[in-house]
Amino acid sequence: MNIMQRLTFAGLLVCAVPAALANPGSATTVAAGPTSNREWRLIGGGAYEQHYSPLKQVNDATVGTLGLAWYADMPTTDGLTGVPLVAGGVVYQSGALGMVWAHDLKTGKLLWSYDAKIRFPTGLVASWGARLSRGLALWQDTVLKATGDCRLIALNRRTGTRLWEAQSCDPLAYKTITGAPRVGAGKVFIGNSNADSGVGRGFVDAYDIGTGKHLWRFYTIPGDPAQPFENPAMEMASKTWGKDYWKHSGGGSPWEGITYDPKTNLVYIGTDGPAPFAPTTRESGGGDELFTNAIVAVNADTGAYVWHYSTTPGDGWNYAATMPVVIADLVIGGAQRHVILSAPKNGFFYVLDARNGKLVNEPKPILPVNWASRIDMKTGRPVLTQDAKYWEKGKEGAVVSPSPMGAHNWMPMSYSPETGLVYIPVTDYPVHASVDWANSVGRVDIDFYYALTHHLSFKGTLLAWDPVKQEARWRHDVGPPYEGGTLSTAGNLVFQGTTTGTFNAYRADTGERVWSYPTASGILGAPSTVEVSGRQYILVAAGSGTTSAVGFATRFSGRASGPPRLLAFALNGSAKLPATAAVAETFPQPPAPLADAAVIARGKALWDENGCELCHGVGAIGGLGSVGDLRRTNAATYDLFADIVRGGLYKDAGMPVFADAITDADLPALKAYLISVAWQAYREAPQAP
Repeated sequence: MNIMQRLTFAGLLVCAVPAALANPGSATTVAAGPTSNREWRLIGGGAYEQHYSPLKQVNDATVGTLGLAWYADMPTTDGLTGVPLVAGGVVYQSGALGMVWAHDLKTGKLLWSYDAKIRFPTGLVASWGARLSRGLALWQDTVLKATGDCRLIALNRRTGTRLWEAQSCDPLAYKTITGAPRVGAGKVFIGNSNADSGVGRGFVDAYDIGTGKHLWRFYTIPGDPAQPFENPAMEMASKTWGKDYWKHSGGGSPWEGITYDPKTNLVYIGTDGPAPFAPTTRESGGGDELFTNAIVAVNADTGAYVWHYSTTPGDGWNYAATMPVVIADLVIGGAQRHVILSAPKNGFFYVLDARNGKLVNEPKPILPVNWASRIDMKTGRPVLTQDAKYWEKGKEGAVVSPSPMGAHNWMPMSYSPETGLVYIPVTDYPVHASVDWANSVGRVDIDFYYALTHHLSFKGTLLAWDPVKQEARWRHDVGPPYEGGTLSTAGNLVFQGTTTGTFNAYRADTGERVWSYPTASGILGAPSTVEVSGRQYILVAAGSGTTSAVGFATRFSGRASGPPRLLAFALNGSAKLPATAAVAETFPQPPAPLADAAVIARGKALWDENGCELCHGVGAIGGLGSVGDLRRTNAATYDLFADIVRGGLYKDAGMPVFADAITDADLPALKAYLISVAWQAYREAPQAP
């Protein structure tokens, strides 16, 4: 029996090949953190993506004098999310709509900018993805940038001129790229997203950084078995899917969490779940549907499968495992282990052996979960409960915790070797889910406001987690759900921004908040830090993130709507942000009366079925970026409704054309739904004069 047959026969959640096949790197010493205190070239600072710095000029004793050194207003309406990267005294920042900027580290002066010029019109998913960019990568004198229309671009670090460009996916086939490229061993690795559409197979590509030559592709789910499988891993995976899976299911998108480990020469790929969400609509037959909701390790040189671990097999809750992982060397059970630390959406914290993917200790929940009672250490599988299986409960549905937004989403967590703790931005709120059985595609209805209306937990928490003991050291409630990523330092500090517009520092050992700065702009990405000419800078990008990224979670929490900015802090910094007067959010009276409830319901169904919330937000709560707030639509714009939705009037600005999906007869219902949410906003907010 060969190794692949043995893995298939075992039928276990954890699969591994002998360590010798992993082709570990030859280097005996690997830099876990930044290779230089003067530079922050990778999103997580170093190869291990720990988001940790050994700098301590800014520490828990001196942080009280931390002030704004400079700020740069960015020429964009979409907020920033990527971690600021630093090399050679220059700060590199990624933006939406294909933008990259380079600023002087000491002064904030703009040195150059690059516009990839998104190729509109494009598909719905790509139009959404074009408005979100989670960062860049630096390799020697090359800046790597991915765009929403599926391009990977290499730029000269000093001039911003384009070196090469590659088309990694098809923006007209429900694909986009929102994540940051990852680099290592002279290669750049990039994944993609299908925005939970259930269309297509996820995959990761590897390119030569110097030339842009495509080196390999690893698919994360199998294709049509009537065609030759790309490799034995795809043949193995196909046996875990149901009948005719390739006709009506898709997923496994590796839209963020890709990490290169120079110690093992492996690339760890975090994958999204299968779609449609409800297992009954996928005819999964109870299979694990590999490699969705998994961390998959592949050989960095060849893309060959090495091992995988599935966090939520046969998922029904959109519990992706695409969250950025951290690599660390920890002493567990009296032995030093090279491990992967992962906090996926499903609410459990995982410590995996980086060489074979096996559990190192028993995963524990980082917040209340009701879909599983525990993770079985013998099998590696979750022990499911009946509580959250909404697809088995008819129209009544079920309360689900964590929500499909996840206990931890894409915002980076950090690990401090000083404290031995992982600092996780946790999203804590349950939702109600049910399946609309009358809908032929088995659409899942999710009430994202259920926690608010039923007085349940609805908060964002900064959690300090001990990965060895699998327990919380401390928690600090920081605001509404969906808060920024973290940076930890040797100065006994953890930095985190919030969507309500504050940038905070906490003692890493106790969680005491010791510093706060009002930025007026929401912060989702993680900070970075460097020291140049004897001065330590803390850098963070601010803004809404994207038009709809935080709209649903901050509806009742006073989200910050300040402009996109790059902020630099240092001890005794004396710069001042412009004064921003607090303005109550007002809405004009809608241009038409409420329609019949049945018509509004039909309009909402059209809204959901066509993925309108991707750009415009859940319940049309958007308006923080390049896509306008539809609740403010006036009569003149409604007069052009058919031209906009079906005719392509705004296609060059990125509005998808829905001529094939929405008919002229559908337009009155869709308009009625938008007017209904406009009336709701008008009644809840102070009226405009």
